[in-house]
Amino acid sequence: MGRPLAKMLFFFATCLLLASAVSASDGPSSNEENPIVISSENMDYDTNTITVREGKKMMVSCVFESSEQIHKSDLIWKQPNGNNIDGETNPSLFAVVLNERGSKHRKTSLHFSSVHTRDTGLYTCSARTAGGETFEKTIKLVVLPTIEWNDKETVKGALLGEPITIDCGVKSPSGSDPMIQMSNGNGETLDEEIWTIAGNEATIHSLKKEHANLAVSCITIEMHQEGNNEEFPVVDRKDVKIEVYTLPEFATDESIQYTVIDNHVRDANVYCNVTHSFPPVRHYTFYHNDEEVKLTDRFNIFMNVGRNQGAHLRIHNVNENDLGTYKCEANNIKAKSIHTVHLREANAPAEPKVTLVEAKKISIVWKVESIDRDPALPVTAVEIRHLRAGTAEASGVADEDISDSYWKSHSIFMQRNIKEDGVYEISGLRHGHEYVWRFRQINEAGFGDSVVLRAKTLDDNDLELMDSSSTITLPLTIATLLFVRLFV
Repeated sequence: MGRPLAKMLFFFATCLLLASAVSASDGPSSNEENPIVISSENMDYDTNTITVREGKKMMVSCVFESSEQIHKSDLIWKQPNGNNIDGETNPSLFAVVLNERGSKHRKTSLHFSSVHTRDTGLYTCSARTAGGETFEKTIKLVVLPTIEWNDKETVKGALLGEPITIDCGVKSPSGSDPMIQMSNGNGETLDEEIWTIAGNEATIHSLKKEHANLAVSCITIEMHQEGNNEEFPVVDRKDVKIEVYTLPEFATDESIQYTVIDNHVRDANVYCNVTHSFPPVRHYTFYHNDEEVKLTDRFNIFMNVGRNQGAHLRIHNVNENDLGTYKCEANNIKAKSIHTVHLREANAPAEPKVTLVEAKKISIVWKVESIDRDPALPVTAVEIRHLRAGTAEASGVADEDISDSYWKSHSIFMQRNIKEDGVYEISGLRHGHEYVWRFRQINEAGFGDSVVLRAKTLDDNDLELMDSSSTITLPLTIATLLFVRLFV
């Protein structure tokens, strides 16, 4: 028989089996003689039987659908041995009484945290009205042994380009061979252009990135007969998610990075940026000239936080011995990749040309220009620091001799990307205060020599002088324009 025809027959048979389980009665009901209504997800309402697999979590509801008053202590569940089930004695089997949502009917819910075969038996819901009348309804709970899947994993993964197989086979506790159906996560037949199906196994021979997050639903249907009743299907399902593991990937296999070697204490960073990896990279190891870099006060590794994967090795107080070839090993637990970095020496940017454009009440406008018209490495940013004049004088040295550490601990720092016009307005200053400023340019290798200047924001007197100056200037300007017009 051809595969398409066999699938159609199997699907048709499955539908008939599932329909037979609910065709006779598909919901709970009550009557005038007995207002008790019992319901559960896996209940056969014709026989009042619930059939479940061992280990499942389950709840059975019992609602007293009557206008007669009933106290919550008079609506109870009883065990097969006749003992009442309360809400405190047994944490794995307990009952909770409350009012049903949307009505005033009393409701008691019987909870199994994990059913076992020993729980098989008859359970009775009993209700006694205020008038002393008693109603009861009994259900039968049948707990079947758990089935054992050939492969218990619900997540399967393999490296990109490798094969992967999903095994939907089971070892039935009854010894019979259950029917097995495989579908995708939406309940549709597996795509035969992606999957090769052989028996109870589905295989992708070469994983691709687009196969990530595919899912296979393994469905087993086993016929069960309770007493002399007709057989009915017991359906079990396991969903398996597909993961595609990849090598950590970089934009290029090798890169060249630069640093400056001079009399300044500088930090050099060796970057290892990952463009794609699944699972994400968890561990980075750096090697310098084929020897692993040990973490010390001079060497430390920092991993990126957030969506961008990567890390960098920071070398404190870099010197000539730190130049050379570095290898970064990125490990995502499933696979490793190597990125090679050649760390080379380069010149720092030249000191910039800085011009005061305008002083305002709470801001100062500067123009910062590069005097090197053809640098080996382009300037990418400008560093601007400022501190109050009094703070600068407290350092005990001239402005030009203030140390880097003093600037870092006492100044306000900002780094701006290079602008074409070179104009930067620094705001948030106090009016009428003098500040000491330090400017230096930055390229890929590091920072260059600095320019240190003093500049003061305007105070109220400065503003008044400016206002009076503009008041005098305006009539003169108008008079001049009129004079010029008269003689045109």
